[in-house]
Amino acid sequence: MDPSNSPRRPARVAFLIKLTVSSILLGILFWRVDRAAFLRSLQTLPLPLLLGCGGLYILGYIISIIRWQRLLRAEGIRLGLWRLGLVYFQGAFFNLFLPTLIGGDIVRGYFIYKMTRGHDASVASILVDRITGFAALILIAVTSLTLAYGTLNDPQVVFGILAIAACFAGVMLVVLNRWLTTRVSGLLAVVGLARFQAKLQGLVDALQRYRRHRRALAQAFLLSGLLQALIIVTYYLIGVGLDLGVPLLYFFLFVPLITAIAMLPVSVAGLGVREGGVIYFFGKLGVDPAAALGMSLIWFSLTLLVSSMGGLAFLIDAHTTKRAEDA
Repeated sequence: MDPSNSPRRPARVAFLIKLTVSSILLGILFWRVDRAAFLRSLQTLPLPLLLGCGGLYILGYIISIIRWQRLLRAEGIRLGLWRLGLVYFQGAFFNLFLPTLIGGDIVRGYFIYKMTRGHDASVASILVDRITGFAALILIAVTSLTLAYGTLNDPQVVFGILAIAACFAGVMLVVLNRWLTTRVSGLLAVVGLARFQAKLQGLVDALQRYRRHRRALAQAFLLSGLLQALIIVTYYLIGVGLDLGVPLLYFFLFVPLITAIAMLPVSVAGLGVREGGVIYFFGKLGVDPAAALGMSLIWFSLTLLVSSMGGLAFLIDAHTTKRAEDA
């Protein structure tokens, strides 16, 4: 047996399991919705609006690249926006197909580590990049929940938002407190989850490294807030195009919940899980399941289309590297 292939087999099996889960979930959803109504809802979406949503999605990528650039510069790593953008788009492309939830981040980390000749902050910047994004998403959800006080009579939505916020706050408390970090790391070993100790330590090291870069963290958080708001507005515009009739505030409540649920490592790129969440939450407002499914799949189609540009970026990067090596 070739030992080099043995570590890949569990990842391949995990990917096949996730692909099966996504296929089953989508099959169930399509079986339960009115497929004729689903097709009619897609036909109602104006093409100019769809193209505009695609433009907003690309703008979101640009914001993400600028955020990452700010975090790298805080550690003395100066890379041009175009070069960094190629790496970011490559990560987004591979994130669609690699078995793990953070496959794209691993690709980003590999390329940026090579480009910076092994600079420690190259990987830490990606972790902090993710954390600021999720923190901004939670703040938006909690703020929207506050604004909806008195009009939202749904304990499940309230509990979901507060539970996710509490979990995130708990994780941050652990990684920012050395005593708690040591205790939790020991507990992971006791319960047979020692493989997560290195991941916990990596998260701790990344945050400790960036604690002194408060300005960069503030910039990253503000850009993350802008990015998450842009994502939610894009969802809303798709809903407007499908004539869902749902107020914007509910998108600011539901989309963070749906995003958090879709991050669970049980499906490929959240496919199937996200669609189920959209149908469930927007169904509370009387949205037809077929239209809700259409909105979610249109969003995923934008993700697939824009992220696929990373494949082109990968080819450009490989060609450029080969020419540099041959010169």
